[in-house]
Amino acid sequence: MFYSMSTGGFYTPAVHGDTIPADAVEITAEYHEALLSAQGLGKRIVPDNDGRPALADPLPPLSPTVVTRAQGKAALIQAGLWDDVLAYVDAITDPTQQALARVALDDTAEWRRDSPFLATAAAALGLSDQDLDGLFVAAAGIVL
Repeated sequence: MFYSMSTGGFYTPAVHGDTIPADAVEITAEYHEALLSAQGLGKRIVPDNDGRPALADPLPPLSPTVVTRAQGKAALIQAGLWDDVLAYVDAITDPTQQALARVALDDTAEWRRDSPFLATAAAALGLSDQDLDGLFVAAAGIVL
């Protein structure tokens, strides 16, 4: 069994013949099996400094771009921000903008990360883009 750092793939002479990449290094069948087993549990197979396959932790999840309204509200409640959000909406002086904010909070089926209202509200609450991404990750993990 061989592993190629350049392709990230595994090769066997019986299957691949002379097409095994030049940078491939030999590994045991047992090590190959252990790598695949760990990969099945969420680890990543990456090359080490010598081009040999090694295990690495999974990459952090990408921030979701859409969550349900219920998930979003639950994440804000868990983060202790729900009352601040309500106070922000209550403080909007333009009646049309306040009504639109209430629609966003109470009537939409989903909350989108690219929502202009969401960006404005987050900035008013002092939340960074990273904070908002963290809330979306938390919200996506909530099952109600």
